[in-house]
Parts: sequence; C-alpha cells; structure tokens
Amino acid sequence: MTAPVEHPPRLYAHRSANKVYPMDLPGHGADSDGDTSTVLLDECVQSIVRTVERQGLQDVVLVGHGFAGWLILQAAGLFPSPPKRLVLIAGIVPDRGKSMIDELPLRSRLGFQGINTLGSLLGRDIKVPSGFIHRYLCNGMNPMAVVESIGYFGPLPVGVLKTKTQALGELTIPITYAVLTEDRVLPVETQRRMAARIPGAEVIELESCHQVSLCQPRELAEILLGFA
Repeated sequence: MTAPVEHPPRLYAHRSANKVYPMDLPGHGADSDGDTSTVLLDECVQSIVRTVERQGLQDVVLVGHGFAGWLILQAAGLFPSPPKRLVLIAGIVPDRGKSMIDELPLRSRLGFQGINTLGSLLGRDIKVPSGFIHRYLCNGMNPMAVVESIGYFGPLPVGVLKTKTQALGELTIPITYAVLTEDRVLPVETQRRMAARIPGAEVIELESCHQVSLCQPRELAEILLGFA
C-alpha cells in the first residue's frame, strides 16, 4: 500500500496513502489468544471506532472484507466526523433480522455449522480447515502460495456471525462495493444482491477469489489508493 524508498528513484512513482492501518478485530491477529467464538458483534464495531480515534486518523477510508463489511457499515455512523468513504470487498450485508451466516449459500452454511459443531464437542475454537481454504477461500491461487498463507487463517468468530442484525441505518457518505468474480464463498450474484441493499453504492468488479489480498494484492491496492 505504500511505496518503498528507492535509490536511484524511479521515473514513475507509485501512489501512496498517508497512513495505512490494518487493525486486528477482537479475537483476531495480535488478540487471538482468547476464545474467538465469544467475541460480540458490537464489541468489534466499537473496536473500529476506538482504533480510528486512538490513531488520530483523518479523512479515513474504512475498508471491510467479508463479514467486516457489515461491521464498517455499523461503525460509520458512530464517528463524530464521518469517514471519507466506505469500501466493502465481497462484504456480507444481511437483511434485517438475519445473521451473516443466514446470508451465506447452503454449502458455506453447512461448512460453518460443521466447524461450529466440532468446536462445541471439543470445547475449543476450531480453525478453518486447510481443505476449505484451498477449495473455497483461495481457489485458483498457486497451491504453494496457499500453503504459505494458511497460518493467517484462525478460528471463526461464531458469535459475530450468528448475531441477528438490525436494519441498515441511513448513510450519506460514498460507499463502494467490490464484487469478487471468482469468489466461491460468496457467489457473484449473492454479492450483487447485497450491494443492492446499500442505497447509492458504487459497484466495481475485481477478478479474484475470496481472499483477494493474497490473490490480487497489487490490483486491490491500486483500487484502494484511488480513494485515498
């Protein structure tokens, strides 16, 4: 997302953002020692707001991938000054009264239920199986690149995904929805239907599997930098 300092300098300089802050949601990344399944949806939303305020970010572009798309939609209305733009990448936008899991196609719902059931029987978090990562999250990627990336995938936030949602509040800020055309977790038509639930959202398409940051990092960065 930010160009490295090079010597001698290139004639063409990459665009760069003033500051890029990849945050870890509660129960993820640096905070993954606890029980991910007990993390609450509202806890994640509040964490986004606190992070932006603590980092002193201005004219912020909030980017949410997958289930985090709904989180940034909820967080956007809680800032004293609204974000500059929201970008949802294959974002899950549930209908009123439904959970994010309810909106997944049957195959993905069954996979989630299987992981959830196994976790309940064993009394611990269960990481996403490597077979599911290869076939659905990272389909089409070089197999060795997938193997090198498997460590990034932790347990699913069961509590967040099963929470029944409220209606989407009115937002007057620009919103872009990026449809991933090779996504096997959230099929193209499902993504387009969810994008249509956001009034006035701009819809763009990117040829990628669900894990776009691993599959098409440069193309994704160029899109995001265009909003910076």
